[in-house]
Amino acid sequence: MDNETNKYQTPKKEMAADSGSATETVQNILDQGTEAYDKAEQVVGEAYDKTTQKVKETYGKAKSYSAENPDKTILIALGIGIGIGLLLSASSSHRSRTGRIAQPVVNALSEIAREFIR
Repeated sequence: MDNETNKYQTPKKEMAADSGSATETVQNILDQGTEAYDKAEQVVGEAYDKTTQKVKETYGKAKSYSAENPDKTILIALGIGIGIGLLLSASSSHRSRTGRIAQPVVNALSEIAREFIR
C-alpha cells in the first residue's frame, strides 16, 4: 500500500524544481509585460510630442493669418457661428427645412475655413 500512495505523490525535490521553473516563467512574463509597457509608453510619448508640435504650428498659422486678414477672419467666424447655430437647431426632434440644409451648410463652411487657414 505504501508503494501505491507514493506512486501518486510528487516527491519534494520535483516540487521544488517545478516551483523554480514556475517562478522563472512568471518572472519572464513579468519582464515581457514590463518591456511591452515601456515600448507602449515610448510610442505614446512620441505621438503626444508630435501632436503637440503640430497643434502649436497650426495655432501659430491661424494666429498669423487672423492678424494679416482680420476681415476674412471675422467672416469665417460668422460663418462658423451660423453653421453651429444651424447644426444645433437641426438636432431638435422635428425634421424641418432647416434640418435638411444644416449639414451641407456646415460642410461648406468647414471647407471654406480650411482653405483660408492653409
